[in-house]
Amino acid sequence: MAELKGIDIEIPDGLSPKLIALGWLVGVWEGTGNGTDHEGNDFTFEQRIAFTHNGGDYLFSVSQAFGQSEGGAFDVPLGMEAGFWRPKADASLEVTMTHSDGWTEVLVGAIQVTRIDLRTDAVVRTESAAVSHASGQRLYGKVEGDLMYALDRSTADHELRPHMWARLTKQP
Repeated sequence: MAELKGIDIEIPDGLSPKLIALGWLVGVWEGTGNGTDHEGNDFTFEQRIAFTHNGGDYLFSVSQAFGQSEGGAFDVPLGMEAGFWRPKADASLEVTMTHSDGWTEVLVGAIQVTRIDLRTDAVVRTESAAVSHASGQRLYGKVEGDLMYALDRSTADHELRPHMWARLTKQP
């Protein structure tokens, strides 16, 4: 991997030139976070997000989060997301994210070196979706070498409010 001088980003081998602005995301990130569910209950979770590429002009991500069981272990599945991240030449970004709880969300936003701001453009829910997810906004950033993010969400039952936030460490 090459590192750009003076900027804390990496360019993985084989990365499409169109993805250089997202190169710092590539890898596996793990850590813990906190959240508030759609009913207003607080929770703690562990999460693993893997960002990969195949030489195409998009990144692919898979995220898994686990809540704590009564014994204290993080072994209760909270959900999974799979996404495609497509940057554009003007530093804008399109992300398609599908959640295991029954919805797909299209997000649009901007890349600012090691900061990514996204907001919902559209949501499609299945009839049996676990939550009536309506919209969201996300902030991702590289801080002191870690991936930090905050995800705000609105549902049919409440306005946009903080939902999940975490600090994840890149795995070797």
